[in-house]
Amino acid sequence: MSELSARQHNKLLIQIMLGLMPFLILGVVLIAIFQWGSIIPYILSLFVPNDMSFLEVTLLGLIVGTIVVAVSVALIVKTKIELPQSEGGEMILHLMKTPSGIAVSSLGGGFFEEFFFRGVLIGLFVGYTPVVDGIVVILSTLLFWLIHIPQYKGIYLAYGLVFFNGLIFALLFYFTESLIPSILAHAIYNLGIGIYFRRK
Repeated sequence: MSELSARQHNKLLIQIMLGLMPFLILGVVLIAIFQWGSIIPYILSLFVPNDMSFLEVTLLGLIVGTIVVAVSVALIVKTKIELPQSEGGEMILHLMKTPSGIAVSSLGGGFFEEFFFRGVLIGLFVGYTPVVDGIVVILSTLLFWLIHIPQYKGIYLAYGLVFFNGLIFALLFYFTESLIPSILAHAIYNLGIGIYFRRK
């Protein structure tokens, strides 16, 4: 990697991390508003499963993530979709050209997005009635879907995959009450998609 491309690569990684930081900041602000006085205990509780062990939720996340990425890649291969010629699509392609870019996408996206969309937007607003819980899960999934629309501009299969995968990640959190399986599943998905587009 030349000095210029290394500089460009580092700039891209910083842009991605800065793009993910608002999820953390906004999430902590919402927790502070709704859980004032117990911010740290609430955040720690997001990683403790309800009726399952840590091993079980870890295995669940790994298995679901593997299935989600296998189905997604199979659909992408079968339909021969390409990333769109857009700023978001180009950023993804550049990011996936290096192992550190894939790692940032996998770990950063998996952690920050799951923390905000599942741990905060679902965790703070469920537990009233099954109907309210269902509405909260769907609204969180829709917001997750909306932020991904620009990077997959015009690729309808990608829109469907993002919504469906977001719903799976949301249900993983909802039923286990732990971010561990959704973070792992999301990270595996991002890793698998990143490796696929890198090899391609």
